[in-house]
Amino acid sequence: MILAVAAVFFVVVNVFRRPEQIKRLLAAIAIIGGSIALLALAQDLLGNGKIYWMVATGHGEAYSGTFINHSHYGQFMNLSIGAALGLILVKVHETFTGKKVTPPVVFEYLSSPAAKLMWFLLAMIIIGAATIFVSLTRGGMVSMLIAAGFTTLVLSSRQSLKGRGWIMALMALGAFICVLYIGFDAVYDRLATLRNLQDAGSGRWQIVKDITTAWTKFPVFGTGLGTHEVVYPMFDRSTIAALAAHAENEYAQAAEETGLIGLTALVCFGIVVWVSYVRNIRSGSVPIRSAAYGLGFGLLAIMLHSLSDFGQHLPANAFLSAVCCALLLGLRKESLGLARAGKKNNPTAKIAETSQGSRGLRIAVLICVSTVWAWALLSANSARLAEAHWKKVLTVEQNLTDKDWQASDEEYIDLISNAAAAADYQPDNVKYRHWLNVYRWESISRISDPNTGEVIMSEQTMEFVRRIVDELHNARLLCPTYGPTYCVLGQLEKFTLDDPNGAEHIRKGFQLAPCDPTVCFVTGLLDAEEQQIDASFEKFSRAIELDGGFFKGVADVYIKHVSRPDLAVAIAGDNTSRLSYVANALAGMEEHKDIVEKAQARVIELLKEKCSGPDAPAWALASLANICRKEKDNEAAIAYYRRALALDYSQVYWRFALARLLADTDRIPEAIHEARICLRLRPEFKAAEKLIADLSVLPGAVDEKNPAP
Repeated sequence: MILAVAAVFFVVVNVFRRPEQIKRLLAAIAIIGGSIALLALAQDLLGNGKIYWMVATGHGEAYSGTFINHSHYGQFMNLSIGAALGLILVKVHETFTGKKVTPPVVFEYLSSPAAKLMWFLLAMIIIGAATIFVSLTRGGMVSMLIAAGFTTLVLSSRQSLKGRGWIMALMALGAFICVLYIGFDAVYDRLATLRNLQDAGSGRWQIVKDITTAWTKFPVFGTGLGTHEVVYPMFDRSTIAALAAHAENEYAQAAEETGLIGLTALVCFGIVVWVSYVRNIRSGSVPIRSAAYGLGFGLLAIMLHSLSDFGQHLPANAFLSAVCCALLLGLRKESLGLARAGKKNNPTAKIAETSQGSRGLRIAVLICVSTVWAWALLSANSARLAEAHWKKVLTVEQNLTDKDWQASDEEYIDLISNAAAAADYQPDNVKYRHWLNVYRWESISRISDPNTGEVIMSEQTMEFVRRIVDELHNARLLCPTYGPTYCVLGQLEKFTLDDPNGAEHIRKGFQLAPCDPTVCFVTGLLDAEEQQIDASFEKFSRAIELDGGFFKGVADVYIKHVSRPDLAVAIAGDNTSRLSYVANALAGMEEHKDIVEKAQARVIELLKEKCSGPDAPAWALASLANICRKEKDNEAAIAYYRRALALDYSQVYWRFALARLLADTDRIPEAIHEARICLRLRPEFKAAEKLIADLSVLPGAVDEKNPAP
């Protein structure tokens, strides 16, 4: 991508030199940005939560044009607005130079046919700014407002554009009206969260702090471009289970991956660009240079936004940023002078005459550049093919997960063959190699002993395991910082092959990926087996904090393998469902009767506390009703079930339990009424049919005063 961005930058610098060329390019950017803004507006007003009404985003919302992430949309739109603003200022400079700008003069121009382009550009900016607000990207909103304020101040200070403040005022007024019409309340609520920015951004701030630690380990050259995803986890100290594929700060990630050398190069490039900006706005006699104000607006906005986002890793934003930087450099006096001279002389011939170096050197450079690009294109195509296979892998994996990995051989063949194809196209991709071998293990570990739950291992299966271990060793060498590979490798060595090296690999995996819940669980399991109970509790607690789905596995370890049910209760905390699980798992064990009673008492206490308020959730009310039913407190159970059903009418089993309780308390008509509702909700509910049949023959089945419907 860096090669592609660099190519775009050099093409724009060397090709777009004449004013007409620059204006056409700015107009093209404005047209594209306007189209995306119109799409975003239509999505907000008429959308169904999908891009183009067909492409799902994964989070059920689509109000950012063709972008899945609203922050990325904010960066793209700010750059597009900058291009449109730059072209507006060029047209204003060309139109009003030498004229006294008064409201009648401005109104006369805006009402003339010559102002059609101006109206289009103004509309594009207004709609674009409004959709940034509607997309609810705080970074996009704040950076746009700061950039607009900065640009307004610079405009008001320049003699050549004094009196043009009406442009910014008109755009701001139009955008505000659009926001008022579309959704001001949502925008206000979103901006109000800036008061809690410290809490809301704690995850991002934690990432930056952790990256600072990583940078101190590799300060000069960094960890290498694109390595954040596999290096950062060893420094991650957050409680976010999702892997941070990018740092939420472009500058921090640049420092991490490229070190002082890369960060210094980035800073120097920024200085060159902004020096060009200052030189351009100081030259008031050349109208085309007025475009620098708009280009500076867009670049300042994305530079600010990059403090809290990674939008420049997106090709659309990176290319547009490169174009804006190149245009600022291309607006220099020397380039324009060369362009003017080109009207009389052939610029190609002129460059050819002044170029230095032999023809052979130029050919050698061409061959080198072509070789690099051929390598890049071939690598990109391999990555494309690998990703295509990997998408199929993820689809099959989801199906297997839904089946608890108990699937047919054909499904596993489909899964493994696509994973192997992805790994073949990109043999140095540790993620593909890692999961390929995880899938291989899942395929041979499907058969287990029904009594012990342990995997049945034949000699042939053991041979497969050894091959998987060898493959994981090779993958480990590819990327020595990828913790999950160490974890799976150590797990197979320790618990399947009885290799003492497995424990070391498991602990190395935890050191490299302390925020991976699976790694935390396996390391806790190792600690428990080695009777390091306190250490296991710490690891297990972290695994549950990262992914609550690990609780049952942790509780089973403490109850069945370590004989420490007190730790199972302790790790459940004040979570009622977890406490109930522990109590049910210990039910019938006389030696743990006290623990069960304490856990059950705590569950009841927590549920009563939760249900005491008017905003009690339906599930808590139903859970407490079930407990009251078991304790034969039918009146309390009925009251709690009625409250739960008032919040969630469609719960058939809650309603049927209520019907049974009403029948037990001789409220036959009410019981029949509730059972009939169950049948309306689920017509084939046999238990409800039987209850109605049994109750209908009893005396008092019909209340003469209030007959059941």
